Amino acid sequence: MVLSKTQILVLLSSVTLLSFLMAIYYMGYTTPSIKKGEDPIDGPKEILTESIVIAQARNLLDSSQHVWLAELENQKSGASTIDQEAEVLKLLSRTWFEYGNLIVSGYYAQKAAELLQTSQAWSIAGTTYGAAFGSSQQVDEKKLAARKAIAALEKAQELEPDTLQHTLNIGLMYLELSTVDATVMPMKGVRILQQLDKDHPNNVMINMTLGRLSATRSGDLAKAKPRFEKVISIADTENVSSEILLEAHYFLIECYKNEKHDNKVLYHFDKAILLSVENQQLQQQMIAAKQKYLEKD
Repeated sequence: MVLSKTQILVLLSSVTLLSFLMAIYYMGYTTPSIKKGEDPIDGPKEILTESIVIAQARNLLDSSQHVWLAELENQKSGASTIDQEAEVLKLLSRTWFEYGNLIVSGYYAQKAAELLQTSQAWSIAGTTYGAAFGSSQQVDEKKLAARKAIAALEKAQELEPDTLQHTLNIGLMYLELSTVDATVMPMKGVRILQQLDKDHPNNVMINMTLGRLSATRSGDLAKAKPRFEKVISIADTENVSSEILLEAHYFLIECYKNEKHDNKVLYHFDKAILLSVENQQLQQQMIAAKQKYLEKD
């Protein structure tokens, strides 16, 4: 069976990992659920807080889960050093992640970051809240998760201002927040990304991000194409991972399909097939997709 475009993208994303960028990619790019200036029809009557989320989450646990969490809380209370307490908080975060409540997971990751005060810890907290945004179906939860993600990522940025990833993540998270919060304009995130692009025009991570946004959010393949072409050209002089190149070639297949440029489509199919050699399932699907394209007429 030949996978659909969406299924191939999912397979591609499984081999493409760029910390929070891939968390955002995993979430998918959303469109606004409410219009600017409007309130959600089924919006909450009170502002959602983490305390409310935690209380609601605890009500859904079984007895064994309650026992394990109580044990971890006891370990936290008995910790004699900051590092020991932080390790228990990390374990609480992982536990809640496994239980499927990513907002609560983010809460404990944030508590660990407050103790450790490292950019990595704050980035992990932001990443976790970002994943919570993507996994939730409730507007109020999405707002809470996005705002918490931005606050954590800004802490990471303060501690490590020269790391572009933190700034990139903040811009992406503002874009996501604007889809569920009418008080936040999309241009806030766009301006952050535009400034990054201006300051670092040949950065692979930034070009891939902007290319993905154009291709998957606005559907503007003509605008996305030069971004992916630039990534491939950068690989001539710099080390670019095969996963990123594979994704760039895949998107260019779609860009050139849109332009009905058969030779370019087949060229990028061949490149993608070579780059997917370590993922046999994906490679076979690429080969099948190429064959289907050849038979289209």
